[in-house]
Amino acid sequence: MLDHLKIATKVNHSSVEKVLVHKLKNLSSQEEYANLLFQLYGFYFELEKKVHSIIDQTLLPDISKRVHVANLHTDLVNLNHSVAITTTNKYPDTIASVSEAVGVLYVIEGSTLGGQFIATMLKKQLPTLADSQINYFLSYGENTMEMWKQFKLSIEEKAIDIDEKSALNAAQNTFKALEDWLQLSL
Repeated sequence: MLDHLKIATKVNHSSVEKVLVHKLKNLSSQEEYANLLFQLYGFYFELEKKVHSIIDQTLLPDISKRVHVANLHTDLVNLNHSVAITTTNKYPDTIASVSEAVGVLYVIEGSTLGGQFIATMLKKQLPTLADSQINYFLSYGENTMEMWKQFKLSIEEKAIDIDEKSALNAAQNTFKALEDWLQLSL
């Protein structure tokens, strides 16, 4: 199923990637970087809570380790940026089933793979950034590929039925919601 999601969301993934990479390439200061992280924090804060309220350890035994918002929070604190969310992301309200939550989590966990490349890019572009300020993009560190494989394995060996169409729609909608969120001027 996840291989099918990858193929079916390729255009969506590419579209949001263009927006994010454009923003990343145009960063010229730690303040701008912190503002971008804050924008991501605003998008993922409620979304991650919603996914974690639906997916439990039965489906994904290590779900408690998959807390990317905590990394965003840490980065923002280390960059001396506010963590008080001022704009509410309504997209999480649309996630209602395990299948949809799996589609959302596919997008979130898949982004950790690209995060490794972004971390390298950020270190070159903003050499004053410390590792303690790029936790979000470093994600699981050297365990990133292993965590991705474990995610895939857990979903493929799922103990419950997952509606592939619902998961696909949620993944596509998540990419689109993130793209729209990144294009907002917050």
